[in-house]
Amino acid sequence: MTLRIIVFFVVSVSICTCTQVRIEDQVLHDVFGYAPQASIPLAADSQFQASAVTPVTENESTTEAQYYEWDYYNPPDINYDLFDWTLTKRVASSSDENFLLSPLGLKLALAILTEAATGVTKNELLIVLGFSSDQSTVRQKFTSIIDSLKKESPQYILNVGSRVYVGSNVRPKQMFAAIAEEFYKTELKTVDFHHPPEAAMQINAWVSNITKGKISHLVSEDDVANVAVMVLNALYFKGSWRHQFAPNETKYHQFYITPTVTKDIPFMNVNNKFYYTESAKLRAKILRMPYLGNKFSMYIIVPNDLSGMPHVMSNINVLRTEMNNLREHYVDITLPKFKFDYTSQLGGILKELGIRDAFEDTASFPGIARGQYLSERIKISKVLQRSGIEVNELGSVAYAATEIALENKFGEETESQVEVVANRPFLFFIQDELTRQLLVTGRVSDPTLLDGAFKLV
Repeated sequence: MTLRIIVFFVVSVSICTCTQVRIEDQVLHDVFGYAPQASIPLAADSQFQASAVTPVTENESTTEAQYYEWDYYNPPDINYDLFDWTLTKRVASSSDENFLLSPLGLKLALAILTEAATGVTKNELLIVLGFSSDQSTVRQKFTSIIDSLKKESPQYILNVGSRVYVGSNVRPKQMFAAIAEEFYKTELKTVDFHHPPEAAMQINAWVSNITKGKISHLVSEDDVANVAVMVLNALYFKGSWRHQFAPNETKYHQFYITPTVTKDIPFMNVNNKFYYTESAKLRAKILRMPYLGNKFSMYIIVPNDLSGMPHVMSNINVLRTEMNNLREHYVDITLPKFKFDYTSQLGGILKELGIRDAFEDTASFPGIARGQYLSERIKISKVLQRSGIEVNELGSVAYAATEIALENKFGEETESQVEVVANRPFLFFIQDELTRQLLVTGRVSDPTLLDGAFKLV
C-alpha cells in the first residue's frame, strides 16, 4: 500500500469543515524571531470575495472617477516569468487545439514543496522554476504576489486561498506549517484519508466553492485513497471590461480554424482607446484589454497571417520585450466570444524541463512531516491541472485547479486608429498588472470547442 501527497491549485473561494492545525506561539518565535500579538491558529475557512461585478455604463449612477478610471501601462520586467512561458510553449506545441493553463497555480504549489525539499530534489525545483537559491527571496516574492491578489475591489472578484491537507496519521512539522502560513498564506487542515468517500467529498466541496461550481469533481475516491498530504492553491477571477462590448453589436462572422476551414461564430466589437503594438518579430498584433479596477488586464496576440500561430509560439521568448512598445491608440476590436474547459497532466513536461528527482524513489521531502524514514520518503506521483475560461461582452471568468500528487513509498492617441480582428487562432493571457504575475495563459484555435485535454505523463 502506498501513501501519496497531492497538491491542487483552484481559482475561486473556499469553505470547509476540516480540522484546523494550530501553530504554537513559540514555533512562530523560533522561526521568525517574533511572537504574535495573540495566539493565531491557521486561518479558518474564509472568503476573500468582493461584491458581485455589475457592468458599468455611462447611464448608470456611478461616479466619474469610477468609470473614467486612470489607466496606465507599465512594461514588465523581462525575465521574471520564463518558467510560465516555457510551460505554455511546451503545451502549445502538443497540438493545434485550444489550451488553458494557470502558471500561478502550478508555481505556487511547487513553491510550497521547495520549502520541504532538500538536496537534488530542491535544486532541480529551484533551477527549473527560476527561483533564487535564497529561500527568503522566494518567500518574499510569493508574499507580495498573494498580498496583491487578495486586495478586494467592488469592480472585480478575485478570491485566493491555499491549503495543505494532511492525513490524520501524519504529524506535520511545526516549522513547515509556520512557513506555509506566514509566507504562502497556506492553512493546514487534517482529513482522514483512510475514509476516501468522506475525504473526497470534503475536498471536492472546497474546490467547488472556490471555483463557484465550475469544478465540482476534482478528485475521486481512488485519487485520495492512501494519500498522506495534499497541497491545494485556489483562485477565482471575474472581471468586467473597462471598455465593454455592446451586446447588440455582436454579429456572426467567419473564424478561420485553418486557412481553408472556417466556422460562423458570434464576434463582439468595441472601438476605444487601448494599448497596442504590431510586432515585426512575432508578425502579430499585441493588444491590452484592461478590466475595471485598474488591476488586471487580458492581452491578445493575433498573428498577421491566418497560419501564423506556430511562428508566434516558437518566438514567444521575445513577447515581453515587444510589450515595451505598447502605446495608446484608438483600436477597433473584433473578438470572438469563447468559453472552454481544459485538463492537463503536467508531470511529463516537468520531467522534460528538469524536475526529475521529485518523481523518483530518491525524492527528498523531509520537511513536511515528522518521523519520516528513508523507507518512507515522499515523491510526486502526478501533476494535474483543470481550468476554464469564459469571455463575453461584459468581461470574463477564469478558474483553474492544479493537483500535484506526491506518493509515499511506504504505504493617450499617438497614431491613427488601428484594427484588430481576432478571426484566426490567437494567444491570450491575463495578468496582475502590479506584480506582472500571469493568472492564466491560453490559445483559442476553435471558439466552438467547449472542452479539451492534454496528457503527458
